Amino acid sequence: MHESKANANSRFGRIKAVNAGLILVAIGSLRMIGGVQVVTHWTGQPMFSWGLVAAGIICILSALVPASWIARAAQLPTGKGKLDKHSR
Repeated sequence: MHESKANANSRFGRIKAVNAGLILVAIGSLRMIGGVQVVTHWTGQPMFSWGLVAAGIICILSALVPASWIARAAQLPTGKGKLDKHSR
């Protein structure tokens, strides 16, 4: 009845994020080198070349965050007492 969904954290998820970041940085850099600062998106919204570069850098940096840091940030508070700074 229910289909099994693939795990969202695939084996090559970090590599995909780095590749996506590199593609965004490359497209934004090529546009800036060509002298294009802003283009109109298909919905009519402006798309900035430096914004593509910034988004690519954020993708790359977020892919480099160690899994242990993510696991530590995702832990629930222990609730040992009201004096515990993480119990809020």
